[in-house]
Amino acid sequence: MKILKTMKKSKMNSQTSLKSISKLFLLLFTSIASVSCSNDDNANAKKSPVVLVHGAWQASYVWDQTEKDLKADGYNVTVVKLPGHGDDKTPAYQVSFQTYVDEVKKVINSYSEPVILIGHSLGGAVITQTAAEVPQKIKKLIYVAGFIPQSGKSVLDYSQMDTASLLPPSLKLSDDQTLAGIVNPEVNLPKIFAQDATDAQKQFLVEKYKAEPTIPLGTPLTYKTEDYNSVGKKYYIFTTADNTITYNFQQKMAKEAGITNTYTINSGHSPFISKSDELTKLIKEIITK
Repeated sequence: MKILKTMKKSKMNSQTSLKSISKLFLLLFTSIASVSCSNDDNANAKKSPVVLVHGAWQASYVWDQTEKDLKADGYNVTVVKLPGHGDDKTPAYQVSFQTYVDEVKKVINSYSEPVILIGHSLGGAVITQTAAEVPQKIKKLIYVAGFIPQSGKSVLDYSQMDTASLLPPSLKLSDDQTLAGIVNPEVNLPKIFAQDATDAQKQFLVEKYKAEPTIPLGTPLTYKTEDYNSVGKKYYIFTTADNTITYNFQQKMAKEAGITNTYTINSGHSPFISKSDELTKLIKEIITK
């Protein structure tokens, strides 16, 4: 009888143990499934569209690698083609600063949700004006060595304030003054815009070089400070070895604009050429914040 009781008790303990193990496995499975679903949700989370705006003496091609890398990561990307740049044949006298802004707004309005708007150099001024005109359409504003002129000031005004820049002394105007070119571009263009690039990259920029329409450069921005301030989060990526817009001047502009979310990349003025991987990594980091 005692042996039977012992066997019955042993059986009951065994059943209890099995139930405990089953519960443990159930909890473990539920936990793993929950984490897996969470990861799937993160991976499938809707990503905001990205709009890229190039600068002066360059065109949309400078964003080619950045565009490719962002698209590979699942982003919907549009690179704005500013009139009078690249293959566009718009006469310089017909190009205005507002035509740049309107081109960017056209791209932004093609999306049904707020965008991540990124501007480089002259493109910084363009996205500043654009953002102030359609603040509700901007989720994040990212400057890459971009100009941020205050209302009433132009890109030319700000470029002349940057006394350490190599750009102003290297400019020459066409006879009708509608175009601004770079003196001896084979030598000066790489030195000003991409001294840290490879020889092949420098040659690429020289081959793509085109004189810049002057009217937009000299046109003051006109926007309300409260409209600009109402835009979503703003970020600035400083290029610390920049010969076009010096690091010190970039810092001054960011401070004036109240931008405290800042990053640095040790590059010349064209990081999308010389340090594309590093720039794309920074942009992704900012987008996902």
